[in-house]
Amino acid sequence: MGPLIQQVCLLTFLILFNACSSVADMQLVVPPDPVVTSAGHDVILPCHLSPQTSAVNMYIRWFKEGEFANPLYLYLGGKVTEGKGYEGRVSVFTQELESGNISLLLNNVMASERGSYKCHASYMDWIQELPVVLQVKQQGSVPRISMRKHHRVFIQLSCSSENWYPEPDMLWTDSSGKEITSAETERPKQKEGGDLYSITSHMRIGMDQLEGVTCVVMSQYQGTKMESKLQMTEEFYMSSLPDRVYISAFVIPVFLGLLCITASVLSLFHQRRVVRETLKPLDDMNTKLKAMDQDLIKKTEELTYKDKLMGITETIPDSVWSLMVDHAVDVTFDPDTAHVKLSLSDDNRRLKFGEFKEKKDCENIKEKCKGTKHKFKFNQCVLGMEGYEKGTHYWEVDLGKKTQWSVGIAQDTEKRDNIQMYPENGFWSICYKDKELKTVEQSSTFLPIELKPEKLGVFMDYEGRQITFFNVEKKCHIHSFYGMFTKKLYPFFGPLIDCKEELKISPVVQRDKPSTSGNC
Repeated sequence: MGPLIQQVCLLTFLILFNACSSVADMQLVVPPDPVVTSAGHDVILPCHLSPQTSAVNMYIRWFKEGEFANPLYLYLGGKVTEGKGYEGRVSVFTQELESGNISLLLNNVMASERGSYKCHASYMDWIQELPVVLQVKQQGSVPRISMRKHHRVFIQLSCSSENWYPEPDMLWTDSSGKEITSAETERPKQKEGGDLYSITSHMRIGMDQLEGVTCVVMSQYQGTKMESKLQMTEEFYMSSLPDRVYISAFVIPVFLGLLCITASVLSLFHQRRVVRETLKPLDDMNTKLKAMDQDLIKKTEELTYKDKLMGITETIPDSVWSLMVDHAVDVTFDPDTAHVKLSLSDDNRRLKFGEFKEKKDCENIKEKCKGTKHKFKFNQCVLGMEGYEKGTHYWEVDLGKKTQWSVGIAQDTEKRDNIQMYPENGFWSICYKDKELKTVEQSSTFLPIELKPEKLGVFMDYEGRQITFFNVEKKCHIHSFYGMFTKKLYPFFGPLIDCKEELKISPVVQRDKPSTSGNC
């Protein structure tokens, strides 16, 4: 029996030695690149033993990196445990465990489940775990195009799309498929505590370029894209007519106001007739009633006049234009306020930047400026000769083809230099510079370039606290300032630097014929 026992022990030792050697040579193998899938799909996280070895008796654990204590899937001796939230969604290929395949099948993947997962396997003293990166993509919603704002010559569009992963890109294309580079696309955003991205882009485009405009949203990483094409309908064009907006905003309230006034006048006329028939012997009462009638008629006429004058729509009616032109005044430049580089004509109605050819001329002008405290010394400007502290006044300025200018009204002040020429400092003006028409204030309002005038009309209503600018050729309103006037107001002119074209005071002409110019 002795030799037989020795042979059995030796055989057992050799078997255990071979098993340990085989286990020591085993390696886990996982893919080096991320595993990519779409939300809602099933995915396999590959992991297998090399060389091919049975994993039936091994301890297998799948868990998200950093969450070893909360595994997705456990396998030990044929017993399976599924992690919380993964019930019925995780499994291994049990029939392939014999061949060393311990890959994990994850069903109905969610975008939040992206990340790095660990494949862990152990047997006796042998333990290994390797990471498998899962990337989950999700295609978002069809982009929606909406209108943010429309003007008479352009429209602002907005496009948005939600529920993308990873971050998408967005762009606009025209009817030929070419990208519109002027669009402004916001950085993709995630809702607080969410994983999915939303994206929005804005664009301004001319009304004549809307046909064929398309918004495209895509994920370069995902390799997919979605697009929406702007659909133009008859209702859209009808709603874009600026005349309808002006009619709703101005004409209807004015009409209702006049209707109420007319009803009041008719009611008063009726009361007057009743009183006159009742109190015929009382001449003094009749006299008072007549005075009341005249006063009411006068107030009605004044209200009608102001309604016509201030209820200006896009193209000013000839009747309103005539009322405004009736307040025309004769304006000339005041040489005592002119900057030294400005050259004025003999009649003080034309000016431009002067060119001093001799040093002596410059010295003479500098000497002349020393005794004039009212001149503009730093700003290339000049005021009108006469100022106004009441009433309504109108004048016109011939700008011609000048490439830059500034025209408006300035409040009388001792300090005219080293200040910003803004309304809060007593300067109300508009300017044209670098091919832009805008107001001169801290936050300038950019005006439609189509309103740029060759002849500018300026209307001032002191008591009404209003300064208004007009395009004389087209008979249309450009811009209005509203403020509190406490001092005398003067016409204000600034040709700006390096412009050699003349700026001229234009005589105001009463226009009786209807305007044939195009609408603004």
